[in-house]
Amino acid sequence: MRYSGLFVRKIPFELSGFDTIYTMITTLTPNPSVDRTLLVEKIRFNEVIRTNDGRIDWGGRGFNVSRALRILREESRAIAWVGGSTGKMLEDGLTRLGVHTDLIWVDAETRSNTLILEDEGEWYVRVNEGGPAIPSEAIQAMLDKAAQLAKPNSIWVLAGSLPQAVPEDFYAQLIELLNARGVRVFFDASDEPLRLGLQQAPFLVKPGVLEAEAYLGFTIKNYDDAKRAALAFLRTGVKHVGLSLDDMGLLLATQHEMVLATPPRMPVKVATGASDAIMAGVVLGFFRGMSLQDIARLGAAFGAATIQKGALSAVRQADVDAMLSRVEVRVINVM
Repeated sequence: MRYSGLFVRKIPFELSGFDTIYTMITTLTPNPSVDRTLLVEKIRFNEVIRTNDGRIDWGGRGFNVSRALRILREESRAIAWVGGSTGKMLEDGLTRLGVHTDLIWVDAETRSNTLILEDEGEWYVRVNEGGPAIPSEAIQAMLDKAAQLAKPNSIWVLAGSLPQAVPEDFYAQLIELLNARGVRVFFDASDEPLRLGLQQAPFLVKPGVLEAEAYLGFTIKNYDDAKRAALAFLRTGVKHVGLSLDDMGLLLATQHEMVLATPPRMPVKVATGASDAIMAGVVLGFFRGMSLQDIARLGAAFGAATIQKGALSAVRQADVDAMLSRVEVRVINVM
């Protein structure tokens, strides 16, 4: 069976057991970056290493979700704090990709991240900058912008780390504001911002294994652990949990239904944007009114296609389409 029809049209949620038709997708990236990836023959220390194989991506988790949605021919609005020449590079790069941006400019320079990969080896070096310090007036401007743009039955994706000077309860403030306006919040964070954000009961939370383990305090080694983790997140008040399980796939759960989408096994390698591709697939599935099983399938397929290609920027819709039929989906007993 082929699933290319998943991309053809938006389906009202009444057709799949939901009662909402979503109107707009907005992504918010507090700490965007220009991501530079360098491929080298071998990583050697205390030596000059040369490469002719480099790539620049317009990164940050929310930006990655918007880029991924464009791959699947869906529009979104991307919001972020940006600054300096790096911020200008981000704005220009996203515009060339067809992503609509609505940015708040600050004086400090937007960060750059660097990933050095061995061509045939398993070693890599990743250097992530902390990001600029965001002044209090820019923080308030972001909250004001959210209040202005938030519309009932829209989807907002809040994703990624917080830059310097942004309080750890920023996501919590934003989720409270958006919930009050009838927005469905899809949330991806870690550590204290995750804990505080969960207290405001976002519509969906999508942790990875490491984020879930850190929050819950136990190790996720198998599917039983994953189910236990999903139920623990649901008890916080969120309506949906999408737990990324690396090579085990995607567990998507509600209080009444739990499905596991398992892609084919493939060599594990660093793939820039794979987690955000999963989020984009999940967001698009809800936006287009798919069943929970098909939402999980799409999310897992998009993530697997990104791992297969090595980077989100290398994925095309045909790659996701080809992966869909290779993803196994099964319903798990919630009890």
